[in-house]
Amino acid sequence: MAGQLFIVGNGFDLHHKIPSSYHEFGSYLRRIDPSTWKTVSEYLNFDANFWAYFEERLASFDEDAVIGYAEQFMGSYGADDWSDASHHDFEYEIEQIVDALSRKLHDHFDAWIKQLPPPVPGSYMPVRCINRRASYLTFNYTPTLETIYDVPRNNILHIHGNCAVSDDQLLLGHGWERLNEEKLSSKIDEDTDTRLAGGYQLIDRYFADTFKPTHSILERNVAFFSSITDVNEVIVLGHSLSDVDAPYLCEVIRCIRPSANWTVSCHRSPELEIKRMRKLGVAPAQSRFFPLSQF
Repeated sequence: MAGQLFIVGNGFDLHHKIPSSYHEFGSYLRRIDPSTWKTVSEYLNFDANFWAYFEERLASFDEDAVIGYAEQFMGSYGADDWSDASHHDFEYEIEQIVDALSRKLHDHFDAWIKQLPPPVPGSYMPVRCINRRASYLTFNYTPTLETIYDVPRNNILHIHGNCAVSDDQLLLGHGWERLNEEKLSSKIDEDTDTRLAGGYQLIDRYFADTFKPTHSILERNVAFFSSITDVNEVIVLGHSLSDVDAPYLCEVIRCIRPSANWTVSCHRSPELEIKRMRKLGVAPAQSRFFPLSQF
């Protein structure tokens, strides 16, 4: 492919007036499913900055709070009011929380992405540097590049899925892959109450279900990364270069020419982007920074 690679993030869609921020998803979730929104606010380290770091916060699941809540449903086997019917209540309560924060949350996210309105002509300033012959690595789920700029789909890798493709799975999740000794199930032994053991396994399942398998994603897309070895110019549009996507960015750096120059969009002043580029190992002399409106 051409010697130019574009890396596209959510700031690109926001520039085109698509209401695609995680804050918007939070408002949607609260309106569509208040119960799941409440569960999010209770068990995922919820604060004023939560939606700005939504995917990372999926790893902040408060397992102690979940177990503490569910313990009220784990009565003593010798209690006067004990019954076989209530034997699974402890696990049931944990399962409801886990299901809300994994399956339900992802289903709502999928539905929200697919109902986002397309850009309205005249409401945004077109990005003039778009090159239809270049390669594109986009972290967005939307087909903005294809529909607005006629970039051929074969030139674009939607690394986390494309909502315009019916059988594409939209990938959402945190980047913390727990070691075996970090899993609650590692505490289970022959003396562990079977109900508690079941609860531990459900919580371990939550972390597995909400983990974004970056290594596997890279392996599935090795053909794309093999195709960018001649890239000598990288243009970053609306991507924050955050740690959650660092494995993909490092793979880009590994594959392209070492002398490649980078042009990076910044929201306001470029201090944060400069810091993150240095952290990625890109020499200051090879990078420059401009607001997206100047591209």
